[in-house]
Amino acid sequence: MLEIFGIDEESEKVYARLLALGSAPIEKVAEEADASPEVVEGRIATLQSAGLCVRDVTGWWQVVPLPEALRALRAKRTAELDALVASADATQTRLLAMSDVGSGNLRALVGGEALRTALRDFAHNARFEICGFDKPPYEITRPPTKEWLEEHSPEYQALLRGVGIRSVYHPGFDRNRLTEMSTFHDAGERARTGDVPMKLMIADASVALTQAPASYAPDQERRAILVQHPIMVEALQSLFEAIWHRSLPIDTTSGGLSSDPRRDLLISLLMGGATDVAIANQLGVTERSVRRWIANLMEDLDVQTRLQLGAALARSEALRNDSTSLAGLDAD
Repeated sequence: MLEIFGIDEESEKVYARLLALGSAPIEKVAEEADASPEVVEGRIATLQSAGLCVRDVTGWWQVVPLPEALRALRAKRTAELDALVASADATQTRLLAMSDVGSGNLRALVGGEALRTALRDFAHNARFEICGFDKPPYEITRPPTKEWLEEHSPEYQALLRGVGIRSVYHPGFDRNRLTEMSTFHDAGERARTGDVPMKLMIADASVALTQAPASYAPDQERRAILVQHPIMVEALQSLFEAIWHRSLPIDTTSGGLSSDPRRDLLISLLMGGATDVAIANQLGVTERSVRRWIANLMEDLDVQTRLQLGAALARSEALRNDSTSLAGLDAD
């Protein structure tokens, strides 16, 4: 019965005696088991090491119920397996990095420093456009400023020197990310939000960089792959375009209504006819939050009903489009 714990037959008999006694000193267990105290002490030590018996407050021995002992054993084995999987995973990625797959068409990057260097070179070498997916978790948690981005962000530096950037952000941005998105938008980034499958960057439709999903988890080694194989880059670019076209624009200049991309997304979803449930799912918030935001928006626009809200938003969008058209005529 106790083979799964690695317990021999004689020690199992001691477990059964101790179970019947409830709690007892070694001498009493030895008497019941018809064995010497020294022999019983050794078998109790075996049971104790397997988590099957413990001392009570009086110093006597008592058994650990089998279901409880099995749960403890399962937790221990699971922890051991998790440690083995993590070790094997790290070994595999290091072997991959050493192999430099595909004669340069695929290059594995292992470790935070290797990834940061690759990102810096990636953005620095971009000439025309960078396309990307972004999703939590985010490595940088500091409040972003324009000055910090100008000095430390390779993507922002590329944007400032005239490289176009199109990004699709997965819903669930925190306040710092919203601030950073607004700063990028002010510098010319075109941004949308939608369900994205991974972190991805593509430069000039010729090279791509994507992180391994497992490395998103806390305390995991950062891993990524640099892709230069033309067929694979073409496939990733097609994936980006498909998700870009079905994602919703984030516009921080829509008639001066909002400087918060999350609120602009709310407006886009409302104008697209999305329900409160759909909006909540898209933004990663509760329906109650959505209703509160809509109420605040109605108050800002001085309307009383959802119908009036829709008309006000449509009118604001039309005015914005007219202003854009007139600006284009003036430029001519």
